[in-house]
Amino acid sequence: MTKDTTSVASHSRPPVVAVLGHVDHGKTTLLDTIRKADVAAHEHGGITQHIGAYQIEVKSQKSKVKGEEKGRRITFIDTPGHEAFSKIRSRGANAADIAILVVAADDSVKPQTIESIEQIKAAGIPMVVAINKIDMPGALVDKVKSDLAKVGVQVEGFGGDVPFVPISAKKGTGVDQLLDLLFLVADMAELSGDAKGSVSAVVIEAKVDKFRGTVATLLIKNGTLTGGQPLYEGQQLLGRVRAMFDEKGEKVPEATPGKPVEVLGFSVLPSVGAELTAVPKVISVATVKKADVRDTNIADFLAAMTAADKKRLKILLKVDTAGSLEAVREALPKDDIDIVRFGLGDITEADILEAKATGAIVVGFNVKAGNTIEKLARVEKVIYRTYSIIYELLEEMDDVVDGMEELLSAERELGRGMIIAEFPYNKDRIAGTKVLSGRLAKGDTVRLMRGEEEIARMRIKSLRQGKNDVTKVEAGTECGVFFDKKVDFTLQDVIIAFTTG
Repeated sequence: MTKDTTSVASHSRPPVVAVLGHVDHGKTTLLDTIRKADVAAHEHGGITQHIGAYQIEVKSQKSKVKGEEKGRRITFIDTPGHEAFSKIRSRGANAADIAILVVAADDSVKPQTIESIEQIKAAGIPMVVAINKIDMPGALVDKVKSDLAKVGVQVEGFGGDVPFVPISAKKGTGVDQLLDLLFLVADMAELSGDAKGSVSAVVIEAKVDKFRGTVATLLIKNGTLTGGQPLYEGQQLLGRVRAMFDEKGEKVPEATPGKPVEVLGFSVLPSVGAELTAVPKVISVATVKKADVRDTNIADFLAAMTAADKKRLKILLKVDTAGSLEAVREALPKDDIDIVRFGLGDITEADILEAKATGAIVVGFNVKAGNTIEKLARVEKVIYRTYSIIYELLEEMDDVVDGMEELLSAERELGRGMIIAEFPYNKDRIAGTKVLSGRLAKGDTVRLMRGEEEIARMRIKSLRQGKNDVTKVEAGTECGVFFDKKVDFTLQDVIIAFTTG
């Protein structure tokens, strides 16, 4: 039985790939090799400009053997630095579908390799490892595999299922196999984008050009972008599409899912990583309130946390030396704190943006954070703290953890109802109840109140409306409440359902 691929094909789109890794491990060389091969294949004179992303057409090995002329398209985000990748992800726009982790065979896993791995995992996208520089003296592919396993990346054939390809980006060795592997991963993910759907795009780069005005590179995620269309960031109109250009500087009339284009016509500079749409987004009151409460102080930070967040405090730790790092990590309470990432050196923009994306606070010991960091933290509403005395750091972290525990122990009302009738049931009694506010649900912990006095605490064992068992009853309706233990209730008693956290 063959799989019907008609619907998939009609909405399939080119995969979008980001390349990450440690400095000097060959990210840029790999991108240049792929790009130049495409330029040569199409007999263009060269890439005329850099727009932050580009799309190429690739012939798979199977296509070459069969002599097929047309290949498949693939889009690369040309922002190999983890800071740019973090900026895109921090605003909730998962621009890439797949990440290539480049690791040099003669240098193995390095600090920025580990940071890149964390970025990829946080983005929740598939990873393909390119073990580069296999032609260099001292290249040890097996050592790279072993070192990757130590930091939580098990490649195929080495205890895991993360695909990898040994390559030489400089010579082009293994690059074709890497591209084939990217298409295989993309096919397994069944990527889709509806060219006829509503337009949405991610901002890859944005700048002000003294000749062309405000310019932004957009990656189309859904729909088809055409000239004259308005573009909104949330509810704010940023401008209308005046013209679009591809990475070769050629004017294009439209852009479909997976296509990167440079767009002119903005009257307002869009935010890098923002999602743009052709119609304004409707923002609910609840969303606005949630966004407003988070501020750059710890009290508000705790108040804005969800119940799941309050289980453990997340911190991103930066310190001056390896010795300090070991001391601080050892002293922090492991039962209450998750270190989402740690590293050496001053606090960077990437740290602030990663904290934004992961819901963490940035903690620095004997390191600096400049004015740009302060401004970015204020804009992104991320808390950062720096300390020069270790006990001050530990005391404040203890205070934050205590504040979380206090919030967890605080009761929050879910709903309340008044008992207006009583029904016998075998040897028990059912409380006929009118729900006054919120809701009552099966399994709720409830308090029975008579005036100001608490009579009992119990759980709701079941709820009935007519002859039907139900799981939840909303305000304004009536139901029969059956408690999990005998309770001496009377008419006019109030049932209050509550939770903690």
